Amino acid sequence: MSECRFLSFPFLSFGPSDMSVAPILEPSGSKETPCYKAVPKGFEENLEYRRNLLETAADSREAQRNIWLACSRDLLFYINAFVWTYDPRKIADGQSPKLPFITWPYQDDAFLALSESIGKTDVLIEKSRDMGASWICLTLFEWCWHFRDLQSFLMVSRKEGLVDGTGDSLFSHVDFIHKNIPTWLMPEIRRNKLKLLNLTNGSKIEGESTTDNIGRGGRRTAMLIDEFAAFENGGYDVLSATADTTNSRIFNSTPAGTANAFYAQRQAGTPRMRFHWSQHPEKAAGLWYDDEGNPQSEWYQREKKRRAHEVEIATQLDIDYQGSAYPFFDPKTLEQLKKNFVRRPTHVGSLYVEEGFQPKFVEDDVGLLKVWCDLDRDMNPPRDREYVVGCDISQGTGASDSAIAVVDRLSGEKVAEFCSNRISANRFAELTVALCRMFKGVEGRGAFLIWEATGPGRTFGRTVIDECEYANIYFKTDETSLRRKQSDRPGWFSTGEGKKDLLMNYRDSLVTGKFINPSEKALIQAGEFVYLPSGRVEHGGASQTIDPSDSRDNHGDVVIADALCAKILRERETKDKQRDQDHVPVMSLEWRRRERVQELAESIKWE
Repeated sequence: MSECRFLSFPFLSFGPSDMSVAPILEPSGSKETPCYKAVPKGFEENLEYRRNLLETAADSREAQRNIWLACSRDLLFYINAFVWTYDPRKIADGQSPKLPFITWPYQDDAFLALSESIGKTDVLIEKSRDMGASWICLTLFEWCWHFRDLQSFLMVSRKEGLVDGTGDSLFSHVDFIHKNIPTWLMPEIRRNKLKLLNLTNGSKIEGESTTDNIGRGGRRTAMLIDEFAAFENGGYDVLSATADTTNSRIFNSTPAGTANAFYAQRQAGTPRMRFHWSQHPEKAAGLWYDDEGNPQSEWYQREKKRRAHEVEIATQLDIDYQGSAYPFFDPKTLEQLKKNFVRRPTHVGSLYVEEGFQPKFVEDDVGLLKVWCDLDRDMNPPRDREYVVGCDISQGTGASDSAIAVVDRLSGEKVAEFCSNRISANRFAELTVALCRMFKGVEGRGAFLIWEATGPGRTFGRTVIDECEYANIYFKTDETSLRRKQSDRPGWFSTGEGKKDLLMNYRDSLVTGKFINPSEKALIQAGEFVYLPSGRVEHGGASQTIDPSDSRDNHGDVVIADALCAKILRERETKDKQRDQDHVPVMSLEWRRRERVQELAESIKWE
């Protein structure tokens, strides 16, 4: 690494900071920071160093120019030698709220990695509260604006006051930086509401809120979307509106559950950085790990006591997406189920529909059908048992999956899974019938089929019955009747409470071992179901979707398919028990007594 050659006065000798590897996105190491190496990191030493710089440059135009060049070429030098932040909480301790920005190692990594991503890629920052992520982003924007020609940046938050207001806004931080920069280091500027122009080099920083038409001001070098998970409507409209504005959107937020575009971007594989409290030297002082491997510290223990609820701890401290949204399935239980039961499929391949809707399974590396049971030479599963097939159907537009689950009724184990988001409801029905005939079972008439009949499930049902002529199917049952009378309407119809009951039964089946699920995808998806304020249970992505052709309930698809199978397992178990216990002769005294009790029970109007 070359030495800093821009300054004509002596530096204090100080070694480079430890550069810990960034959790996900890390700096390439191609950027040299020769001047930064000389900046002391101790508080008093850093203040003394800053004073020496100012005194040296006070009467020397050459020193001023050399310092300007050093700042323009070394981002970390500029920050650690000239940038100030403020923390009003310090006043309570009798300290000044004005603080020199002395970066920690994780912040060094963040600055370098983010500066390399500008103009090239989106970045997602997931963080614990109070890790300085917003300061890092806006300071990077200010440095680019300050020392690079013709740059254009946009800062966005959910309210205008959070972008440029009298309180703790993004622009107020930039203004504070400029207030404490020596005049000879500052360019000529123009500062208007929601706008900062560098008149020397033509660069600008502007701001917008989500109430505006985001990105209407043309193309941008980069954009900061701050606290993205808290945006109204899940942030999907902002995600769509900004896609063509810039190549570099920085999505910065603490988690707020899974029903938002921030989580969707994370799942989509956006390069990300993780600012966990355990990376902060002060918060992590005395760091240790509990029996489950979770980081602990005295600071963390104090903060947990100050939080009102486990959800607040998950949101503000732990970067826990499921825990930050009142999860329906207990996250710890799901993790244990993954450890105990998840395994690689025995067979993976493609299912073809031949004449008469007969199946043909071919093993390959690209097929969508996963099988967890042994198959014979003809690719047939064991015949000495019965199978249940559950389906959740989407529009096939790519927004959500159509899913099939196959469960062995004898063992309660899931033996097959199929998912695709690009198959029409008609074609998916044909494929499902073929799969039912592949798992024909001991009686040879095909697996028992249940599907969600709302939305595209109507088209699916018509194809199954009218075109494929498949008859071993579920018919709608009156769930409120003690007799549970069966109707002539095929399929399971989802209602708010009915869906909640369905999922509660599935949850109980997982916990009690009545349903054994080897699919990692299914258990991960289960962790994304949350309680809504209304008491309803939904998948995190169901309340928000970019594609309006897919209904709200067509998310969490694999879980719904699994839950429908669990429903049939429970009902069959109940019928078996009743059949074993009830061998009462028809028209006997006991038979008539039970009929009368049943009639009286059904006459009750339940509140």
